[in-house]
Amino acid sequence: MRDRNLELLKRNYKEFLKPIFDCNDPIVFYDVFQPFDEVPTEPIGFLPIALQKALKSRGIEKLYPFQKKAIELLRNGKNVVITAPTGFGKTEAFTIPMLERVSEGKAIVFYPTKALAKDQELKIKHYAEGVGLKAVRFDGDSTPEERRAVFSGSADIVLTNPDMVDFHLRNTPAFRSFARQIAFVAVDELHVYTGFFGSNMHYLIKRLSRFADFQLACASATLSNAKEFAEELFEREFIHVHGEHRKTPLNFIMRECGSVYSAILDIVRSYLHKKILIFGNSYKTVETINWVIRKAGINSAVHKSGLTKDARDNVEKEFRNGKLKVVVATPTLELGIDIGDVDIVLSEIVPYAQFLQRIGRAGRRGQESIGVLLLRSDDPISSFYKSNPKDYFLNEANGYVEKRNEEVMKFQTLSMIVEKPTKAEEIDREMLSYLISEGYVKLGNYLSVTEKGYSFIRSFSMRGIGDRVKMICEGKDLGERVLPIAIKELYPNALIIHDGRKYRSKSLNLAELYAELEPAKGEEITDPLYNSTPRIIQIEESIKEPVNASYMTLEVTISVYGYIKRDLFKEKKSVHYLDEPVEYSYRTKGFVFSCPFPEFEEQEDFFAGSFHAVEHVLIESSNALTGGGSREMGGISTPEGDIFVYDATIGGNGLSKLLFRKLKRGFEIALQILENCDCKRVDGCPRCTYSYQCGNNNKPLNKNGAKEVIKLIISGERRETNWEKYMESADFRYFP
Repeated sequence: MRDRNLELLKRNYKEFLKPIFDCNDPIVFYDVFQPFDEVPTEPIGFLPIALQKALKSRGIEKLYPFQKKAIELLRNGKNVVITAPTGFGKTEAFTIPMLERVSEGKAIVFYPTKALAKDQELKIKHYAEGVGLKAVRFDGDSTPEERRAVFSGSADIVLTNPDMVDFHLRNTPAFRSFARQIAFVAVDELHVYTGFFGSNMHYLIKRLSRFADFQLACASATLSNAKEFAEELFEREFIHVHGEHRKTPLNFIMRECGSVYSAILDIVRSYLHKKILIFGNSYKTVETINWVIRKAGINSAVHKSGLTKDARDNVEKEFRNGKLKVVVATPTLELGIDIGDVDIVLSEIVPYAQFLQRIGRAGRRGQESIGVLLLRSDDPISSFYKSNPKDYFLNEANGYVEKRNEEVMKFQTLSMIVEKPTKAEEIDREMLSYLISEGYVKLGNYLSVTEKGYSFIRSFSMRGIGDRVKMICEGKDLGERVLPIAIKELYPNALIIHDGRKYRSKSLNLAELYAELEPAKGEEITDPLYNSTPRIIQIEESIKEPVNASYMTLEVTISVYGYIKRDLFKEKKSVHYLDEPVEYSYRTKGFVFSCPFPEFEEQEDFFAGSFHAVEHVLIESSNALTGGGSREMGGISTPEGDIFVYDATIGGNGLSKLLFRKLKRGFEIALQILENCDCKRVDGCPRCTYSYQCGNNNKPLNKNGAKEVIKLIISGERRETNWEKYMESADFRYFP
C-alpha cells in the first residue's frame, strides 16, 4: 500500500482506532467490513410443528438459506459438510435433520473438547425434548445417571468427544450395543481434526462403521477445502454447503511490528477499559506475550491446552464476567466456548479464514469489533503480505491429515481387534505383519492382542504422541512437554516461560523423561542450535512436476548442540555450546527433492548457502498455502542440493503432504519473497531467507543463489535424487 493511501486512511479511520494508528509501526492495510446477509430469510413452515415450536421458543422464526439447504440434503440421506461464520446456526443445520433420523436409531455428536459439548448441551437438549427425545452429555464429567442412559440405550442423542468413544468402544460392551444402533453422526468443529488428532478421528469413524451404517454431517467455521478434507478424512462422498454472513462491522487492520511484543503491549495499554483476546500460534509465543504484559503491571492470563482443566475454566470464567480484561491464548479459544463479550482481537499470522474465526469471538453484543493482524517486520511471509496485502484474503485455511501415521495405525488396529472379533484379512497387511513380528498380536481363527499390545494401548493418547518430559522445579511437578518439541525447549541452560513464570533448565534426562528446572529472572530467552539428520525408510509417492520429488517415511535424528541467548527487546545476543549434545530420533513423513545447481559465484559456501536459503524460504512461504509453515514442519538441506521437508510430529501430521501437493505454488511465492525484498546482503535477511526455526543460526545462506535455483526449477530444469545415501546413516553435511 502506498504512502498516499496510508495518509488517506489516517484521515478517515474512526476515532476509537486512534491508538492503533498513532504508532511508529506502519499500517499495511485497513478496511471496514460491513455487515451483510445478517438476517435469516427462510420460513420454518417446512419443518414438523414440534420442531417449529422448539425453534420459536429460542427466538428462531426463520432460517438462513444455507441452513435450509443443509437440512434438505441431510433429510435426503446425503453426507454434508457445513461451513459458516461463528454464531450463524450451524448447530441447527445438522441438529434438525438429526432429530428426524433418530427415529431410526441413535445419534452421536462429536465435539473436540468437553467444554464445547457442555456449551452446546442445553441448546440440543431443548430441541430434543421438544420432539420427545433424550439427549445426554457423555464425557469424563458426566453423572452416573447420564452414563446409565447411554449404556442402557435410553439416550437417543449423545454429545461426546473422540476420547470417550474410543475408550468405551474398546472397553465397554454396553457401549458397543449402543454403537450398533447409530444412524447419524455429527462432527462439529471439523477444522480441529487435522494432523495427528485427525488421523485418529479417521480410524475412530472406521471403527464405528464396523458396528453400524450411519450418515455423517460435519460443521466448521474456517476450512477452505471443507469438501476435500471431509472426503479424505472419512473416505465418503460429501456435499459442501456454505453460508457467508456478517452481523456487525469489523475493523480489519494489518499492522507491521518492529517487535510483536512491544506492539501488543502498546495496544493493551491504550485499551485497558476494553476486553482484549490475543492469539499466539505456539506455547512459547503465548507464554512470552503474557509474561511481557504482566511484567508491565497489567493483569492478564494464558489459556492453552497444557494447563489443567480447572486453570482453563477459571480463565474462561474470569474473562466472561469481566474480572479479567486480557487473555493470551493458543487456538484453544478459537472454538465456540462462551467467553462473553470481546472488543478487540489481536493475532499472529494465520490464514484469513482462521483469522475470521478468531475475530468471530468479538462483537457478540452487537458492537463494532477490531481485528489486528500482526505482521513481523523480520520474517518472509510477513514481508510477502506487506508487499501483497490483498493476497492475504486468498490465504486458505486447509485441513490436512496423514492417515498412514504408523503409530496411529498401530493403536487403532489394536483397538479394532480388542473391540470386535477380527480376522487377519480385515487388517492392513504391512501393519499386521509388523504387529505380529513385534509381539503385539497373535494369530488364530481370530486375531488376539498380547499383554505387550494392551500395554501400548494404555500408554497411547489420541491427542498427542511421543514420550512426555516432566518439568520439575524444587521438587514440584510444573507440567510436561512432549517429544520431539521437548528436546528443543528443555536442553541444559534453556530459558523458558511457563504459566507466567521464567525458568532455567538445569538438566534434561531423556532416559527417565524429566527436566530439572530452577526459577530465572531477566528479559533474555534462548533458541536452540541443532542439527537434523534424515534417513529414508520407505518411499510412498513420487511426482515429476514442478520437480522430481518423493513423499516418504523418514527417521529424523535431532541433535541439540548449543543455543542462542537473546534479549526480548534488543538485538543483543550471544552463542553458547553444550558440553554434550542432546539427541532424539523419531519417525515421521516428509518429501525430498534435488535442486538444480545455480551458476557458481565466488562466495563462501555458495552452493550450501543457496540450497539452505531455498529450504528456508520454501517452508516459510508455505504459511500462505497450509497455515502451518515452519511452526509444524522441519527442513534439511545439503551442499549437494538435496532438500528434505518433513512433519515435526512423530508419525507425521499431513502438513508436508499438503505442501507436496501444492509445491509449484510454494516455489512461486518463495520467489516473490526473494525478489520483493530490497536487502542487499549476500545472505539475505529476516524478511527473505532467515528463519526463526533455523537450528544452525541462519548460516550459511545465499539469497541470490536461492533466487537462481528457484528460477531454474520454475523454468523446468530437473535433477534426480540419489536415494541410497539416505537409506542408511551416512556422513554428510546438512543444514536445518
